[in-house]
Amino acid sequence: MKNIIDKRNWWVILVAAGILSIGVTQIQQKWLPDSEFATFLLVLALLGIAFYWVYSIDKESLWWAQIPASAILSLLVTGIVAYITPKDASGSSPYGVITLGVCSVIMGLVLKRPRVKIVLFFIAIITLMVGILMLPVDLLWKIVLIAAEVLLVGFLISQINRQLPKK
Repeated sequence: MKNIIDKRNWWVILVAAGILSIGVTQIQQKWLPDSEFATFLLVLALLGIAFYWVYSIDKESLWWAQIPASAILSLLVTGIVAYITPKDASGSSPYGVITLGVCSVIMGLVLKRPRVKIVLFFIAIITLMVGILMLPVDLLWKIVLIAAEVLLVGFLISQINRQLPKK
């Protein structure tokens, strides 16, 4: 019997996950109004699993599904870190922002497309810089951390530039 979910029907997985996520959100809002964080975790997990499933169907032609899957996983981890770590005066978590930057670096390292890697490394520079500036440490430590971050990510970008085809 032919598999229903094949290369041509990958979109069914995303539609089903989207509808299921909307349903979970509606149930939470109507009957479990105090369970917003659990719903956040569940919805992101459902969507992340759906994109990873699409990616696993055909890793060569559906390579792009790894990007939203990894981004959703990054948001999931960032949300958890932001939820459990101390907040600043505005209610934001600098550790959550830093986690998002670290996740961008990891995504850049995992993905295979050089141009996508460079974009993620630039996102990492910006988010890590903002997160470091939000940290409750002395200015000197912020400068040291930002310099280390720019050097590390700059090194990664230079390595990727070497892989790009020369025109």
